[in-house]
Amino acid sequence: MTKIYVFTSTGNSLHLARTLAAELGECEILSIPRVMGPGEWAIEGETVGFVFPCYYGSVPQIVSRFISEASSVEAQRFFALVSAGRSTGLSMEQLQGLLKERGQTLNYGRSVELVSNYMNGWYYSLLMPSDEKISILQDSAESAAVEAAKEITACSTSVDRGSRMNHYLPRLISPGRYVKDSRPWDREFSVDESCTGCGSCVKACPVGNIHLTEGKPSFSGDCQRCMGCVQFCPGGSIRIRGKAMDKKRYRHRAVSLKELAAFHREEMQG
Repeated sequence: MTKIYVFTSTGNSLHLARTLAAELGECEILSIPRVMGPGEWAIEGETVGFVFPCYYGSVPQIVSRFISEASSVEAQRFFALVSAGRSTGLSMEQLQGLLKERGQTLNYGRSVELVSNYMNGWYYSLLMPSDEKISILQDSAESAAVEAAKEITACSTSVDRGSRMNHYLPRLISPGRYVKDSRPWDREFSVDESCTGCGSCVKACPVGNIHLTEGKPSFSGDCQRCMGCVQFCPGGSIRIRGKAMDKKRYRHRAVSLKELAAFHREEMQG
C-alpha cells in the first residue's frame, strides 16, 4: 500500500494528497503531526509520499523533524508534491538531503503552484490572486497532481529543480525572527473582543496547539505558523503582534474546516 504523509493547514496539501490517492489507488493518507504524536514513529510503506507546503522556499520544520527523527524510514520508492504561492525554492533539494541522511532516495518530486496563506507577511495582499485566478490555480494544481500520479505509477525518476533566488529572496524581505525558527511564535498571537469562543481555531490547528480557556483561545507554544487558525477565524478576531489580520481569507474550496479537523485526528483511506 502507498502511504502519503501530509502537513496541511488550509487544505491545499490535503486536496493534492486526495487527488493523488484517487489516481494511485490503495492509499492511506496520514497527518504528519498526528503520526508524530506521543512516542516514536516510523515512516514505512511499499511506496511513501510526502505532500506539504514550502515555508520561505524551504521544508517546514515539522516535516524536517518528521523525517530526521523517525525511528525508521523504509520504502521501495519515495515521492513528493510540494506547493508554494510562487516557487518552492530549495525545498525539494532539502527533502532529498533529509532522505539521503536516512539512507533513502527521493525518486520523484514535483512542485505545484497554489495560493500562499501566510497572512502575516507584509506582501500577502500584494500576492493574493483574484478569486478567478485562485480557481485557475486550484484547477491547475489538481491537474498537476493527476499527472504526477501517472508519472509515479510509471516509476518516473524526475525531481523538479529548485531555485536559489526563490529560496533567499523571502529571507531578504521578511523579518529574521520569522525566517529563523524562533518558537514559541504564538506569543505574538492574541484575540480581540470580537472573539465568540466558537472554537474554529481549535479545529483548524493541525498540531493541537490551541485550546479554549474560559471560552477564549489559549496557545500552548507549539505553533507551526501555518496560519490555519487565522484563516479560519470567522470573525477575524486573531491578532498578530496586536495587529488585526483584516485581509482576504483563503482556504482550498474543496476542503472544509470539518474535514480538516477530522483529518488532523484520524487517518483517511484513498
